[in-house]
Amino acid sequence: MRKVIAWIIVVAIVFLIGFRIYQARQRIKVVGTEEDIATPVAVTNPKIGDITSTLSFIGNIKGEDQVMVFPPVSGKLLKYTVAEGDRVDKDGVIALIDQSMPGMEYEPAKVKSPISGVVGKLLLDRGSAVMASRMMPSQTPVAIIVKMDKVKAVFNVSERDLAKVKKGQIAEIRVDAYPEEVFKGKITRISQVIDPTSRTATCEAIVPNPKHKLKPGMFAEIDLIIETHKNVLLLPHDALIRELDKGTYYLFIVEDEKAIRKEVEVGLMSRDTVEIKSGISKEDKVVVKGQHYLEDGEKVEIIS
Repeated sequence: MRKVIAWIIVVAIVFLIGFRIYQARQRIKVVGTEEDIATPVAVTNPKIGDITSTLSFIGNIKGEDQVMVFPPVSGKLLKYTVAEGDRVDKDGVIALIDQSMPGMEYEPAKVKSPISGVVGKLLLDRGSAVMASRMMPSQTPVAIIVKMDKVKAVFNVSERDLAKVKKGQIAEIRVDAYPEEVFKGKITRISQVIDPTSRTATCEAIVPNPKHKLKPGMFAEIDLIIETHKNVLLLPHDALIRELDKGTYYLFIVEDEKAIRKEVEVGLMSRDTVEIKSGISKEDKVVVKGQHYLEDGEKVEIIS
């Protein structure tokens, strides 16, 4: 009996040792597999080019000149002689007013445009009563005439950024109706008064509009070009990783199939591009996809 028990104990010990060796070998295999895995990344080479620093605002499009047209006499609107969108010359007739009274007949009075431009809006229905006296708050406008060959992009600039805005600066205007097109103008007016509620000043940029694509009332995005650097090293914004606690930037380059962390000094930034002042060269392969999961020295595989 004792021999049987002893053999059972020996067999158990041998089995346990074999199992431990098997586990160790499996761990070695797993570790070896992990070391062979390479993180897939996409890379790009820095480009040499120009970059501009901009300030971005939102605003509205208005006519360069936009006037309300009032009738010369009181009465009723007989008819309009123009339609919205028509061009009119200065002193061109845009409407007729019936100024007759019971027992008194008059020739229809002509409502004339005070400027040359485009009929932006006709404000009344036929037969509407109109009041001519400009001394009365109930005076009735008949139409809005707008100069459309040039328009104004009107926007507000914060007190903090106001010193960066100068007359003559280039403004790039984008509107939803033409998302792929950029309209260029120049700053022509900067208000000298700060609104105490919003802490902003109103600015205007005049924009050529020969095809009348920009229309009064349109919502606009306005970028002001503040500074330009030429022939500098450029990268996509996506390549950079920012250390928030330090306010610094770093990225990864690929050397000998390994990710190498590089601290970089940045310069001007545009919407999707950044200037790199130091830290890398134009020959480096910079990781632009997969960099947020990398560690310094980690093995990588370039996939594109």
